Amino acid sequence: MQISYRFQFSQAHVLTGFLRNLQQVWWVRFKWPLALLFALALAVCVYEEFPVLAVVFAVGIALLLSAPAIARLALHRFRQSPFYNDEIDFSLSESGSHARGRHSEVRHGWEAYTKARRFKDGLLLCHGPDAFHWLPDAAAADPAAIAAAQQLARARIRDYREL
Repeated sequence: MQISYRFQFSQAHVLTGFLRNLQQVWWVRFKWPLALLFALALAVCVYEEFPVLAVVFAVGIALLLSAPAIARLALHRFRQSPFYNDEIDFSLSESGSHARGRHSEVRHGWEAYTKARRFKDGLLLCHGPDAFHWLPDAAAADPAAIAAAQQLARARIRDYREL
């Protein structure tokens, strides 16, 4: 059984996948309360004259709020991809995945995928901490392909969750 997706590998596609990838990280949901807590701790450290701790909390705030900068880096790396702004045919089968563009193609067996996350608008297949494939539901060949891809990912990838 071949499940097909077809999408434009554009900056918008990469950014959406990046944001979905970030949503699965537990602390991202608590980003603003944590940043507020760190800001409060920073103020106390500055007031009480603890410069080393103040630097630690300032760096913590910067890291918590750095998602836009990280997204910019991801988009910069995206421009170096052989699939840059290409029309991608992405298929899933019992043997794994196959992505094909005008100038490149990539195959992955199911063993390469470490986790899968089902979002309300698509499926995120991760192979490593920073590598993933975002398969939006809008890019599926037909509505039955969405359910079939979900079922195949659930059966083949050990760490599968619906968010």
